[in-house]
Formats: sequence, C-alpha cells, structure tokens
Amino acid sequence: MNLHIFDIFPIILFFISFFGLITTNNTMKSIVFIMLMQTAVIMFWVGVGARFGAQPPIIGDIAYLENPDAIADPLPQALMLTAIIIGIAVTAINITMLNALFRKYKTMNWQALQNLSSTEVEEDA
Repeated sequence: MNLHIFDIFPIILFFISFFGLITTNNTMKSIVFIMLMQTAVIMFWVGVGARFGAQPPIIGDIAYLENPDAIADPLPQALMLTAIIIGIAVTAINITMLNALFRKYKTMNWQALQNLSSTEVEEDA
C-alpha cells in the first residue's frame, strides 16, 4: 500500500485542529477549528474515493468492464458534496449564535461565558 501526501495530510490536519479545539478558550477560534476538522474529513474521504489512473464509470465505454479496479468510485465524492453543504449550514448557525452571545455578554471567552450564564441562572432562581 502506497501512502501519498493526499492520504497523510488530512489526518495531520485533523489532529492539529482537534488539539487547537481542545486548547482554545475563544469561541471564534473553536468554530474555525471545527471547520478545519470538517475540511480534513472531507479531504480524507475524497482521497479514499480517488485513485490515480482510474476512469469515471461512464455508460457506453465498455473497456472498463474488463478491469473493475480501474473504475473510480463516485460515491465518496457525492457524499462529501452533501457534507460540504451541511458544514456550511452548521457554520452559519454557529456564527449566528456566537453573534448573539457576543452582543449579550460582550465576550468570546468560553470560561467567561460559562461563568456569566451560570450567575444569570442563579439570579433567575
């Protein structure tokens, strides 16, 4: 099995993003790290579906039927296109919620937001 940079880079990017996600206190940076993790997963699965020298499965070209290993699998690319659309929607919702939190509490720090929200709950009780 030959590993290419296209196989290794998404894995490295995922773990760097995961480390950044668990070490940051800034909510905007957390959103960016989640986006990078999503991008790494998409890159990985697109790389799994792509093979060098493989042909797309086009009806009418019978030559690829003799060697099924020479056919590129279009399913991972189709699924990742859906994942990209869902990721854009989730990112938009995250940024909208961050905007509402920032307008209310005037901070982007996770710890400060947690402390402010817990004191707000205690005041309501």
